[in-house]
Amino acid sequence: MARAAWSLPLFFLMAVLARPKFRPTRKEWLLLAGTGVAFGPGACGFLALAAQYTSGAHVVLLMGLTPAVTAVLGAVALRERVDAIRLAALGVGIAGAVLLTVTRSASGSSVFGDMLELVQVVTYASMFVLTRALGQRFSAFFVSGTYGTVGMGLLVLVGLVTGRLSGAIALTLVPNPTTQWWFFGQIVVALSLYGQTAQAFALRYLPAGTTSLISSYGTLIVGVIGAILLLGETISPSGYVAGVMLAVALGLSLVPVRSKPPAETAVPVQ
Repeated sequence: MARAAWSLPLFFLMAVLARPKFRPTRKEWLLLAGTGVAFGPGACGFLALAAQYTSGAHVVLLMGLTPAVTAVLGAVALRERVDAIRLAALGVGIAGAVLLTVTRSASGSSVFGDMLELVQVVTYASMFVLTRALGQRFSAFFVSGTYGTVGMGLLVLVGLVTGRLSGAIALTLVPNPTTQWWFFGQIVVALSLYGQTAQAFALRYLPAGTTSLISSYGTLIVGVIGAILLLGETISPSGYVAGVMLAVALGLSLVPVRSKPPAETAVPVQ
């Protein structure tokens, strides 16, 4: 909620300054609003909830499913190609996620928290697909600014209704280097503004599945290391096996697929 409160005016300013010269259609407004719901309550909200109920290692590893889910959603909604390798990646990734969840293979993990993270994965993948659908018509600044305004606005509304918004903001007003660097520098500026704009820009030129893949690769590697070193979490052998399976799924998703050569045109013999 604190992230939403500080990011909301910045996203709104971005959307206003980058507004297109033409008016979006009703369908496009609905797509922008849907992306905002997937971004705010979906990706950001469920990520925060999952982090409270399961381990950081589980959150990061389960996020490795995002590229495979994005590829499937992209095939359905955008008609992006899904080949056998991507389907294999999805199968291996789901198996790894199931193993990770049912074995409680890291300290502080829970099935309930893992389920919350899987909801986050689906909404995050939906955000990639919806942003891709809008990227060819609008600038990355307008798209990210608009869906960021909707998403953060919804989270602020939840904070007002539950009475938790003022307390969340108060926690960020403590003048110390940790708050200034990690919250304002990393979460508000880097993760919210820069991260979403860069992602929207990438989706103008790359398929949704590919962009999701690039985003998840660094998260999977850096996040697990951070969970062990910074949070002091311990992972059981089954957790490492599940992590390898999710890494394999991610690797399979990175394998380039050769396009079929064009059929030769038959020339009649004279």
